Amino acid sequence: MSINRAEKITMWTACAAIFSFILMRVFHSELYRPIADRAYLFVHSGIEFISYAVSFTMLVLGWLFFVKSLSKHRLYTAALFGAVGVFDMLHGLTAEGMPFFHPVGETTLSALFSMSAQFIGSVGLFIIFRKNDAPVSARKRLPAMLISLGFATAVGFAYFAMADQSGIAVLAGESLELLRVLVYFVIIFSYLSTIGMVLYLNRNERPQALLTIIQSLVFFLFANLQFILSAGVVDTDMLLGHVYKLAGFYFLMKGIYYVTLEEPFKQQKRTESRINFLAYHDELTGLSNRRQLQEQLNAELVRAQQSNHKLAVFLLDIDRFKTFNDALGHSFGDQMLQAVSQRLRLAAGKSNHVFRMGGDEFVVLMPDIKDTETELVDTRAKALMGLFDAPFVLGEAEYHITISLGISFYPQDGESVEVLLKNADTAMYCAKAHRNEFSSYDPEMNRKSHDRLRLESDLRRAIDQEQFTLAYQPLVNLSTGKVIGVEALVRWNHPQRGLLPPGDFIPLTEENGLILQLGEWVLKAACKQNVAWQEAGLPPMMMSVNLSMRQFRQHQLAERIKGILDSTGMPPKYLELEITESMTSDVEFASDTLTSLKEIGVQISIDDFGTGYSSLISLKRFPIDKLKIDRSFVSDLAQGGSDAAIVATITTMAKNLKLKVTAEGVENDEQIKFLRERNCEEAQGFYFTKPIPANLFENWYRHRSSQTA
Repeated sequence: MSINRAEKITMWTACAAIFSFILMRVFHSELYRPIADRAYLFVHSGIEFISYAVSFTMLVLGWLFFVKSLSKHRLYTAALFGAVGVFDMLHGLTAEGMPFFHPVGETTLSALFSMSAQFIGSVGLFIIFRKNDAPVSARKRLPAMLISLGFATAVGFAYFAMADQSGIAVLAGESLELLRVLVYFVIIFSYLSTIGMVLYLNRNERPQALLTIIQSLVFFLFANLQFILSAGVVDTDMLLGHVYKLAGFYFLMKGIYYVTLEEPFKQQKRTESRINFLAYHDELTGLSNRRQLQEQLNAELVRAQQSNHKLAVFLLDIDRFKTFNDALGHSFGDQMLQAVSQRLRLAAGKSNHVFRMGGDEFVVLMPDIKDTETELVDTRAKALMGLFDAPFVLGEAEYHITISLGISFYPQDGESVEVLLKNADTAMYCAKAHRNEFSSYDPEMNRKSHDRLRLESDLRRAIDQEQFTLAYQPLVNLSTGKVIGVEALVRWNHPQRGLLPPGDFIPLTEENGLILQLGEWVLKAACKQNVAWQEAGLPPMMMSVNLSMRQFRQHQLAERIKGILDSTGMPPKYLELEITESMTSDVEFASDTLTSLKEIGVQISIDDFGTGYSSLISLKRFPIDKLKIDRSFVSDLAQGGSDAAIVATITTMAKNLKLKVTAEGVENDEQIKFLRERNCEEAQGFYFTKPIPANLFENWYRHRSSQTA
């Protein structure tokens, strides 16, 4: 166990007290001297008044300075030494040679007050420190102080009253000696016990203030040992005992100083340092924050201007971070941000060149670029991208992530902090359209960025005005050739831009949260259409609707879907909800959510199977009905190779798991033939028809049914 500096000082102080006491006893005959009465009175009075001053200071500090941080130890110690101070003052005033000197039996008032001060102090500390400290109400200050001072005053009056009486048996002869021995035994035992208790109760963590208390108790202990072993009343033994006592008060006062002044000062400095750190650093990752970035980038711009060098600003963010955050929770997201920041910090070289902007956005500065070194920027960008080739190990799993990176240059892309960051952000969003890429700023990007902002504004209006429509792609049974269902696909009928495909606006709705409103509208419109087709004479068929990650994580999802089914009158067994593999990464949550959905009677399918993260172990736990093979595996089936093997493996696995299989993106006869040979039950794609509006689908369905009849 390591020993800190305060503990070492305490040990050396205790050793010094023990060693000095041993030396004085060994060389007692050489050191012992009687002292002249007047000289002893002068020194003794000074020591006692210092003791009184320390005790009174403790009383005042306990009354005034501990109001907000009052505890039992602080309050009762202050009250205790208020009484001790009164006894020490009376001890000095009643000493021989002082005006109030008076014998009592075979002793004196001064001796009684001295023994009372030592007795009350030692026993009181034993009682106070026998338990750990605890907060106490400030209302208890007055009663504690009144009881302490009232007790000391009452004892003082009692002693003065005894001085006027004669023949007090207990204060004469053997009774007095026995009383003296008993009192000093209790004093010594109390100090030793208090030292042991303080060390034991604080064995794991020893605050500096308590260690100074230990030092004072050690000196008080040896002061009383010196008093016991003294040869006379006015000699070097008594004087050295008072010196030990004075040393005890010094360390006691030092502890009080530490608690009242030094510790709060250090705490204030630590708080100020923490506030200053948080003002310029990100609390989660420890990286410099946006404020520090602005100051640092300003300084680098001045340097670049003076040296006629260039400067590159790299702005990056994590691809699909919201998906990870929504699927695995914010705690996992925080761990990932910390891991990313650690890699960036190590790669940046200088800690003041990497910053966290907020969210999952980071900035890296590359200053001092000469005109002949511009190719180094691409090299640096590729190196930053390469940092994320290796997976992140979080918990017991590995996670692969990619980043999108935008670059702006001083001076050609801007000469101010705001412009450089804005243009780097624009370049980053351009790279994010393809993911896992980096892109340098080009003025043309601003136009695209403005278009994106206008599109987002139009999107909010489109939700309110229901400018969306659904297209339907048939789902065909490969054995019978019959249409057994459709997949509802949303389109945006933009007033100026015409009909927009999902890829042009769905990512925007996921970023700004509008996907929840849009997803609910799609689900309700699809259910209404299915009921309308049945009322128009079409046979019941499956209606397949995609769920977004945000919808899947939505509170009370099953209750919301059941409400839509009840309001539209659509039987639950004809609704198929499609989820992606990434939604099942949180196995426990996915299992509970899917179970609640199955309880209302809907079908569940996993879309784009083979491109995500689900394992066979977790797949067995999910109450799913179907796997939909991603179109990327279907497109090259005719050429054989790995895609054909993957499709064959998925169909075989699904059959063993008693799951249906649907192939997406079917476009030719060779693919149909392959899928039939591999016992794939269903298919959808342009081979049958492109996604078509509801009215055209009804006509198409009737025409196809008449040909296959």
